[in-house]
Amino acid sequence: MFNLFKKIVNRESPAAERFTYGEPLAEENLDDLRDYTADGIKIDRTKFINMVKKHIKPTGVELDEEMEEMLADYYEIVVRSNANINLTAITDPEEFACKHIIDSLMLSPFLAGSTKRRMIDVGTGAGMPAIPLAITHPDNRFAVIDSQNKRYEFVKFTTERINICNIHIGRMRAEEAGHLALYREQFDFATARAVAPLNVLTEYCLPMVKMEGLFLAMKGDNYQEEVDAAKNAIFQLGGRLEEVQEYKLPGGEKRSIVIIKKVVPCRRDLPRRTAVIKKNPF
Repeated sequence: MFNLFKKIVNRESPAAERFTYGEPLAEENLDDLRDYTADGIKIDRTKFINMVKKHIKPTGVELDEEMEEMLADYYEIVVRSNANINLTAITDPEEFACKHIIDSLMLSPFLAGSTKRRMIDVGTGAGMPAIPLAITHPDNRFAVIDSQNKRYEFVKFTTERINICNIHIGRMRAEEAGHLALYREQFDFATARAVAPLNVLTEYCLPMVKMEGLFLAMKGDNYQEEVDAAKNAIFQLGGRLEEVQEYKLPGGEKRSIVIIKKVVPCRRDLPRRTAVIKKNPF
């Protein structure tokens, strides 16, 4: 299922070009783009790394130099590529470190103490939380799926540039993946980062989780209304609400992880088609 072979990347290409997904850069602009993106955003890898190191402790991750550089590469690729594809509104290095990297790594305790566990990131977008987790947990295996071609190609581009070899990338809708043997009940964990209401995410994600596995929904501080609205969906999908873990990001923003355990196999007709889910959600 997973590609375990490192990709061979051309490291001789100019820095700005190597870390930018999208339209080719004009040769005469490459020197100017070493410190700044095409839309004038300053790249500050040192400030980014220092902020990650400063706030990494609550995640339980122990960074080595290679991980630091890979995370910095990821930050640079996302921010540079924003000129060509809309990935994030957060481009400040310190804010990116806190709101994207540290937030993603708050799932690390679930991976602690074990290797070869599998996690799928549904609707991954720019690759979060899967890419930061794959960089810092090289002995675990990750999969990402996204239905948008540009985001799929961006994640593919990124993993090749950084040489991340423990991620499988799929271009498809979650309701399609949930019916494929390659994905159905294959993962110890499924996660999604605020891409849809919890009742909808539960139907998308739980079919891909193994029995006794966990669906980890990353939400904000106003999770209670979504949890209440998702009770029937959790029951219909064979899940059980375990708990909600609350935490704060370094800037004080409140976040939460809704933990749903799979205790009964999903019905074979689930997940339903998106149109049906939207028309008649659980």
